[in-house]
Amino acid sequence: MLLRCVAHPGLLLFILLVTAGALAPAAATDDSTLRLTVVSHEPGHFSWAAASRLAQSAGENGLKVEPELATSPGEQAQGRASPDLLLMPLRSLATQVPALEVLELPFLFSGVADIHQAFDNALGKLLREQARQQGWELLALWDEGMHALSGQRRYDRAINLTGMEFILLRPDPVAEKQFKALDAWTRSARPQTREQLLRECAIGSRSASLQQIWHERLDRVHLAVSLTAHRYEGWVVIAPVATWSRHSEKDRAALLKVLSSTTQWQRTDAQRREADALKQLETSGMQIHSLDAEQRAAFMKRLPAWDELLSDELEQSLRKKLIAAATTGVVGRTTGQETPPKAQPATPDG
Repeated sequence: MLLRCVAHPGLLLFILLVTAGALAPAAATDDSTLRLTVVSHEPGHFSWAAASRLAQSAGENGLKVEPELATSPGEQAQGRASPDLLLMPLRSLATQVPALEVLELPFLFSGVADIHQAFDNALGKLLREQARQQGWELLALWDEGMHALSGQRRYDRAINLTGMEFILLRPDPVAEKQFKALDAWTRSARPQTREQLLRECAIGSRSASLQQIWHERLDRVHLAVSLTAHRYEGWVVIAPVATWSRHSEKDRAALLKVLSSTTQWQRTDAQRREADALKQLETSGMQIHSLDAEQRAAFMKRLPAWDELLSDELEQSLRKKLIAAATTGVVGRTTGQETPPKAQPATPDG
C-alpha cells in the first residue's frame, strides 16, 4: 500500500508551481463550475471527505464544485486545465508562503481551539495578505489535528527525547529546528510502502497527527503515544489569484459562504477522526501518555524564542508581527495543559 501524499513532497510542489505558472489573468466569467484538486491519492482520506462535503453544500447554493484527486505530474503536464481550487497540506503551501510556519511552531498553541481563534482573527488576516503577495488566495484552513509523538519511549517527558531519532517523510525545516532544540535527531526517509516505513520506524520515532499515526500502523513497531499536542497539522483551501479574480463577485461570495459552513463541519469531523484514531491505538495495545502543565513547561523551556524558529526568509519585523498576532487574545495557552480528544464526539448531521 502506498503511503498518502505527505510522503510525496515532489508532487505537492509540482502542482503548486505548475498551477501558479500556468494561469494568467482572465476576464470575469459567469461559469459557476469550479474544479477542486485534492492533493491526496486516497479517497478515504479526511481531505476527500471534506472536499465532497464542500461540493454537496455548493450544489445547494447554486454552485458546482467538482473535486478530483491529485493527478500524477506526468498527467498534469499533458495540458489538463489548471484547477480553480486546491486543497493541500499547510506545510506544502508554506514552501511558498513561509509566514504560514507560524501555525506550525512547537508549543505556541495548546490545541486546535487556539489555532481557530487566532486564524479567525488578526493572524488569519495577516496570513491571507502574505499568501496573496505570493499569488494565492487563502480561503480556508482545515484541521488534521495536533501532533503526538510515537516511539519506543514515552515522550511526555522532554528529557526522554535526548539522542532519539525522528523520521521525517517530507522536507520540514520547522521540525528540524524543533527537534534540534530538544536534543533529538531527524532523518529524512521516502518509503514507498507501509512495510518500508515500519522498517524505518522500528528504530526511529514519529511526530504526526493521531490519524496519521494510526494510518501508518505504528502500533506494530512502537510502544507508546504521547499526547504532546506540540504542533498543528492543517490543510488549506487556496486559489490562484488570477483564477479567483475571473469568477463573478456573486460566485465568490457564494463560495466563501459555503466554505464557512463546511469549515465548521470539517472541524467537528476532524475531532471525531482524531478521537477514533486514539481509541484504535489504545485498543491495539499502545500506551497513551498525556502531558501535565509541568511537563509541557519543560518542553517549552528547551525551545528558543518562537520568532527564531521561523524561516530565515522572513524579515525580523514580520516574524515579530506574526507571533504577536498569533498570541494576542488567544486563551488557553498559559494553562500549559492539553486535554486529549474525547472518544466519539457527536458528528454533525449530513
